[in-house]
Amino acid sequence: MYAQRVFKSKIIRILLFITFFVFCFSCTLLKSDKHVLIIQDEKTQMEVLAEFLKEKGKIGVTIVNQDSLPENFAIFDAVIGYIHRDLEEKTELKIIEYTQKGGRYICLHHSISSGKAKNKYYFDFLGIRLDNPENSRNPVEPGGGYGWRHDGEKGVTLTLVNLNPEHYITNHKIQWGKPVIYTPSDFPSVEGMYPSILFEKSEVYLNHKFTDGRQKIVLCGMKFYDDRNGCLFMQDRAVWIKRQGKGEIIYFMPGHSVLDFKNQNFAQMILNAIEWEK
Repeated sequence: MYAQRVFKSKIIRILLFITFFVFCFSCTLLKSDKHVLIIQDEKTQMEVLAEFLKEKGKIGVTIVNQDSLPENFAIFDAVIGYIHRDLEEKTELKIIEYTQKGGRYICLHHSISSGKAKNKYYFDFLGIRLDNPENSRNPVEPGGGYGWRHDGEKGVTLTLVNLNPEHYITNHKIQWGKPVIYTPSDFPSVEGMYPSILFEKSEVYLNHKFTDGRQKIVLCGMKFYDDRNGCLFMQDRAVWIKRQGKGEIIYFMPGHSVLDFKNQNFAQMILNAIEWEK
C-alpha cells in the first residue's frame, strides 16, 4: 500500500509539472501570437516590412489592397495604412470605426498627404490639417502651406530626431545615431542636441498642422533643409500618438521607399508600435 501511495504521488507531481509546462508554453505563444492587416497600394515596400515583422516579431501579416478589405477588422491587433493615392471612403470609414472601437491604426508616410484632403472624415479623425494642398509641389516656408519634396529618383535626406528618449516605440532595440542641433517647434523652446537617424533618398512632408491642441504625444521631430528656397525645417511632426475613441493612431513620417523599410531601426519602430502595451 505504501508503495502504491508513493507511486501515485509521483504520478500526480509529474502531471502537475506537465500541466505547468504546457501553461507556460501557451503563454509564451500568446505573447507573440499577433496578426496585423496592411492596407496598401504600393506592395513592394510593404513586402519588405512584412518580412521584418514576421522574422523579428513573429507577427502574422495579411496584405490587401482597397478592393479586397476583410469584413472584420476586429480580428487584427493592428491595422497599418500605406495608401499613396486615393483613400476610398469605405476604407476610411472602416479604419475610423476599427480605431474608435479599440483598434490600433499605424499610419505610414503618405497615408497623410494631399491626396486625402478631399476625404470627409479622415483628417478630423487624425487631428491634422494641410493648408493649400493644391500648391504642395512648390517650395513652402516653415509654418506656411503644406508641401512635400522627394526630388525624383534622387530623393532627399530626412533627419528623424528623437524627442522622447523614454518611450518604448522609438527606443526599444533602436540604435540612434549622431546627435544633431534641433529646436523643438513647440514654441518657445531652447535649441539642443538630439539623437538622430538619417533617411537618404527619401521624401519629406512639410507643415503638417495639428488641429487637436496637445492631444498628441510627440515622439520624434524631423529636420530638413530645402535647397530650393534655403529654408530649414525643424518640426515636431515625424512620429506621434493620438488617442482616438478606445483606440489609438500612431503616425510615422518616413517610409517613401524600399530603402526606408530596409532601415532596421525604422522597421523595429513599427514592430514596437504593434507590440507596445499602454
